[in-house]
Amino acid sequence: MLAPNTAAYEFMSPTLLSKQPPSITTEPKNASPEWTTYFSYFESRLNSLRNWRYSWWAYWSVLARFFIPRRYIWLVVANRMWRGSPLNDAIIDSTGQLAVRTCRSGMWTGLTSPSRPWFKMGIALPWVKLDPDAKAWLESTEQRIYTVLEQSNFYDRMAQLFEDLTVFGTAPILIYEDSEDVVRFYLPCAGEYYLANGGRLAVNTFFREFTFSVQQIVDMFTLESCPEQIRKLWQAGDGASLDTEFVVGHAIEPNFALDKRGKSKGKAQLVPSVFTWREVYWLKSIKTERPLSKKGFHEQPFAAFRWATAQNEAYGRGPCMDGLGDNKQVQTETLRKGEFLEKGVRPPMGAPVSLKNEPQSIMPGMTTYGVTKDQYYPLFEVNPAWLTGITADITQVNERLNHCLFVDLFMAISRMEGVQPRNELELTKRDLERLQELGPVINLAEKELDVIITRVLAILTRRRMLEPMPQSLVGIPLKIKYTSILRLAQLAAESVAMKDTFATAGSLSSAAKAAGVPDPIRVINLDAAMKKYADLNNFPADCIFTDQEVQAHDQIRAQAQKQAQAPGQAMAAVDAAKTLSDTQLPGGNSALGALTGGATGAPLQ
Repeated sequence: MLAPNTAAYEFMSPTLLSKQPPSITTEPKNASPEWTTYFSYFESRLNSLRNWRYSWWAYWSVLARFFIPRRYIWLVVANRMWRGSPLNDAIIDSTGQLAVRTCRSGMWTGLTSPSRPWFKMGIALPWVKLDPDAKAWLESTEQRIYTVLEQSNFYDRMAQLFEDLTVFGTAPILIYEDSEDVVRFYLPCAGEYYLANGGRLAVNTFFREFTFSVQQIVDMFTLESCPEQIRKLWQAGDGASLDTEFVVGHAIEPNFALDKRGKSKGKAQLVPSVFTWREVYWLKSIKTERPLSKKGFHEQPFAAFRWATAQNEAYGRGPCMDGLGDNKQVQTETLRKGEFLEKGVRPPMGAPVSLKNEPQSIMPGMTTYGVTKDQYYPLFEVNPAWLTGITADITQVNERLNHCLFVDLFMAISRMEGVQPRNELELTKRDLERLQELGPVINLAEKELDVIITRVLAILTRRRMLEPMPQSLVGIPLKIKYTSILRLAQLAAESVAMKDTFATAGSLSSAAKAAGVPDPIRVINLDAAMKKYADLNNFPADCIFTDQEVQAHDQIRAQAQKQAQAPGQAMAAVDAAKTLSDTQLPGGNSALGALTGGATGAPLQ
């Protein structure tokens, strides 16, 4: 028996599937009397969202045809036996696909690279000074989130997400709690999902329809939650019945109540109102007594990445929409270039009627009889100059296509032309100038990454996988800071500028000491500058002493120096006293005696 508000799909695995009985004869106890109302609502809402999505759906089909046809589903219907058919017939020149691959990889490594830190836990109130316990908790929490993401399927799903985002301009992703991986991510294809905006013009509604076999449905929802149609096919056990597919509906939206439509007074509430979000799975177009699954969430369980948005549009627009015309043109020109070459190598031939039923050939080593030199001739003779023109135009169009997909930005170093940068600062300035083009999409992506990390943080908190929060952080809002490719370029430019300043200050300091003038380095707060430089280079905070530790170390160092100087000072005093006692003054008195008020002879006059 599952715990309250726990979905069976959080445990789906071969282990869970092996525990399913061959049949169930009794009705499950968790039947939902409100389901009749909600079933009609979800079916109607799904159809409405499909109508609103139609223009995008048609546009996506063209984008998929020329860029990535494997990531688009034209119609979501069960038992599609043609899904392995060739998809790339419209793609002759693969420049567009390669450009998508470069853009996808650049966005992935620039925003969520698995090989470097790409976010940092902090607080939203910069004027609040963090104590060592707060800093330690933030760093510990940050590392645990990194560990959970690394052990899940996050990074490979994000790599695919950025490819979808590049081509279609929209890419939603599901963030689910998982018994094995703590969190697990699911990425629907274009054509499966439907989105809608809330009042804040942010996506708050996610619907989709997808196909699952009987075995997959039982694995995801357990046999007890399945309707009669699924249980009969499972019970048949003839093998083929387990691969029979059904279309599954899926909805995530804010958890507002529905009217019971006159059947009884009051409101229908499928998921308790304590939850902000509700999720429901059901068999699409099949009215059953209960849904396959229902669950409530306190935080948003999905993120909807969009490349660029308009005022009240739930779907985004991406760079492939800008380069679609170029991609179409280069496909046509490449086809014509192939025809041109074919006509030059194997031209259509003309021959006399007498050869109509006679063998003839233009292959090397073959002989055609009964024809003179002027009687068997090519009908089409190509001009070599034409090939140069069409090749140059294809190159120009491909350059435009690569620019639309930011290939020149992500491959800036390897494809750098003209005068090379003279120093590190100039190189970082060039990178920063190029990356300004990606500023808007980076900001939009970071807002959706906020949703993902907030969801992961909530899951870790509920599972008690985090250290107790120190009192100094209670009531202080947390903030996630990202080190994206744009931010890295900004930090690099600032870091290089600081490094040049340090080098110049060191040279001036040496010159000032040699000239005997005041040291100009005294105008720099070296401690603050060192901390700032370490922060710009993402130096681990646990390797830097706190202000209190620095003061304690300074005191210990001062005491050690004082103790080291004490024996020398005592010996110097003894030597001075001996010198004074040996120094005789007029009257027979010594200098030491005169200083101490003693007399060894006549008093001083």
